[in-house]
Amino acid sequence: MQCFLSTISDQGYLMTQARRFAAMLLICAMSISAAGCGAIIVGGAAAAGTYFYLDGQSRGTYNVSLNKAYEASLAACKELEIPVTEQSKKLSSATVTGKLSGDTVTISLKLVGDDITEITVRVGLMGDESASYRIQKTISKRF
Repeated sequence: MQCFLSTISDQGYLMTQARRFAAMLLICAMSISAAGCGAIIVGGAAAAGTYFYLDGQSRGTYNVSLNKAYEASLAACKELEIPVTEQSKKLSSATVTGKLSGDTVTISLKLVGDDITEITVRVGLMGDESASYRIQKTISKRF
C-alpha cells in the first residue's frame, strides 16, 4: 500500500514539473515573438530618420544615398568646426574622422539598402551622448 501511495505522489510531482516546464516554454515563446515585433517597430522608426544612443555611440538609419550622407557628414563637420583629420569612401561604406575639444570624432557610414544609409557617430573613447546627438542632428538636417 505504501508503495502504491509513493507512486501516486511521484506522478503528481512529475505532472507539476511538466506544467512548470510547459509554462516556461510558453513564456519564452511569447518573449521571443514580442522581441521580434519590437525590433520591427524600432527598425521602421529608424528608416524614417530616428537615431538612438547605445554603447557610447549614436546610430541612425536614413532614407538617403551613401554619397549624400557622406557629403552631409563633411558639411556637418565644417559647420560644427570639427577639423577633419581623415576621410575615406568606398562603394558601400565611408568614414570621417575629426577632433572636437581634443576628443576623436568618428562618423561611420554604411549602405544598408537602396538609398538607405546607417550613420554611426562616436565622440571620444567612452562616447559623449550629447555631442553625438548634436552631430547626428546636424548631419540629418542636410538631406
